[in-house]
Amino acid sequence: MEYKIIKMNKKHLIHSICTIMLGVFFIYKGIDKIPVKLKDISAEEIQQTIIEKNSYEAPVGYKITMNTMRQSGFLKLIAFFQIICGILMIIPWTRLIGLLILFPIIFNIFFMHVFFDNRIDENIVTGGILLLTLILCSYYYKRLSKALYLKEGM
Repeated sequence: MEYKIIKMNKKHLIHSICTIMLGVFFIYKGIDKIPVKLKDISAEEIQQTIIEKNSYEAPVGYKITMNTMRQSGFLKLIAFFQIICGILMIIPWTRLIGLLILFPIIFNIFFMHVFFDNRIDENIVTGGILLLTLILCSYYYKRLSKALYLKEGM
């Protein structure tokens, strides 16, 4: 009986540490997005890719997309929610809500990299963060299944 309690406490400790680290990471990334820093695109890149090839392939299409989101203020909105999620994930009572709000954000970031950017290193990093977020959310499976009225055996 004593061993089981220690094992559950270790699981809770690991979950807490990972969630806090992810929360701090997203606070940092949110703050990093606030100043508008446009991606450099040369006229030559635009000429060769968009006009001559009639394509918006990466990296030109990605740079244009990101610059549009930066200048429109959309990235500031994402940054705001990343910071809020990070703060919620640090506070023990609000970790679940922080993770649940973060999940669609990181899901979107991952697939933006897959479809628009397609740099393998970015895909691995954002995919790893998406997987970590999913694993951290699964820690609350019983609570979520009760809230959604799902049977535990399903």
